[in-house]
Amino acid sequence: MSDNSIGKHIEFAARALKMPTIRRCWAELAERARAENWTHEQYLSAILDRQVSEREANGTALRISGARFPAI
Repeated sequence: MSDNSIGKHIEFAARALKMPTIRRCWAELAERARAENWTHEQYLSAILDRQVSEREANGTALRISGARFPAI
């Protein structure tokens, strides 16, 4: 597989799995991982951490918005 087709496959899979953060930042983190000689496990951990963090932040914001707290 060429680098271009790998990138397209990663973006397709991330979209299919509904992981927009991974779709957005995989290339940036891959470049950093190469520069810093990360293991595959370190790269996977970093990209999953970003996805989880963003999902938690979005979920919290959605719950607060949905609660319709009165303005103070």
